Amino acid sequence: MDKWTARNGKMIINILVNSPEGSLFLESVDASDSSTDSIKMYSLFKSTIDSIGAENVVQVVTDNAYENVKAGDLMSVGYPHIYWTLCAAHCINLIFSDIYKERPFSSVFNQVIRVHSYIVQRPLLLNMMKRFTKQRSLVKPAKTRFATAFLTLHRMYEQKSNLKKLFVSNEYTNSAYGRKARGKESADIILSASFWNDVVHALKIGGPLVKVLRLVDGEQRPPMGYLYEAIDRVKEAIQDSLVIKENTKESLRS
Repeated sequence: MDKWTARNGKMIINILVNSPEGSLFLESVDASDSSTDSIKMYSLFKSTIDSIGAENVVQVVTDNAYENVKAGDLMSVGYPHIYWTLCAAHCINLIFSDIYKERPFSSVFNQVIRVHSYIVQRPLLLNMMKRFTKQRSLVKPAKTRFATAFLTLHRMYEQKSNLKKLFVSNEYTNSAYGRKARGKESADIILSASFWNDVVHALKIGGPLVKVLRLVDGEQRPPMGYLYEAIDRVKEAIQDSLVIKENTKESLRS
């Protein structure tokens, strides 16, 4: 059960069936009036299970929204042999969301968004930037919003030198873009050493999580057998990066 919001605001649930042969799209359901109702969600579970045949179903996977948790409890009563499991990719996405709410990650991503939006909303400035970045864009789309934000941050770090050259160039500083307040703010961000230090810190924290997200969101192999070890490695990698950062701060103070 893959829930998403359409452009018109409707809540859509894609129902997919997975077997050793792979994943198969079954149907889409407009759940706009039932996305917060566990009884209606259970009815959707039940009708889908019955149409497939309860004897053919082992597990139902959804995101871990409250209504889905309650629907899963109801399902376990009606179908004791079927497991309800929350989506690992959704859980990792929520971890990303929580991390990005904390400083300095919240501030560095807000700065990235401001710089990026200032550039891409102005076609002539965007073309100017691409001349400096050798036609590389700053956005690298991913399946989830937070992974896209992280990959965009990574792309900006890869273009760090070229972005600095852009914002100190005569072409930019003498242009109308460079003289505007948002343009000066963008230049200050890109030329700030503390900004890039925060970018490196965010990449060290987010990098291990992106690897796990790719593992659980891929189709190459069933990821469950690798997931717990992968999460343990993420915890260790993040802890190590935090220790290194704290030791660096102590060295600077002394």
